[in-house]
Amino acid sequence: MALYDGARARALRLQARISTEDLATAAGVSPNTVRSAEKGTHQPRPRVANAIARTLGVPVSELLHRERTLTLRDTRWRLGLTQAQMGARIGVVRQQVSQVQRGVAGVRSAAAWAAAYGLTLAQWTGAHQTARDLVRRKVAAQTHRRGKRLTGGSNA
Repeated sequence: MALYDGARARALRLQARISTEDLATAAGVSPNTVRSAEKGTHQPRPRVANAIARTLGVPVSELLHRERTLTLRDTRWRLGLTQAQMGARIGVVRQQVSQVQRGVAGVRSAAAWAAAYGLTLAQWTGAHQTARDLVRRKVAAQTHRRGKRLTGGSNA
């Protein structure tokens, strides 16, 4: 579920001839944060992604993967908002935003949620469904692996 494109960020940093340490200092983060984000070993938080983008002089969208269907999480990231900030926009708690973004909870007023994310109702519904599908695939894969372990790897 990678969103931040660390390779793209690294390429932009190298193109600008900025060291990891200088980028980190200018963005207000640690050099290890920049390194791990560029390597893809962790996803930076929206605040960090926005700070790196600002420092590199590009919109944050330049640092994000584009080849897959956007989820609500992706959309929130592109807005540069935390779950708590999105919750405040909608009038719900952060935990509810997390559950909805992961596709494990539904909502009563999809139109209000769509407006908060800056999406049409159809776009919001599609992004929410993408998250639900990701959860279903993840659960199916875990169930399949667990079944293989229990049967010793055979399908008998």
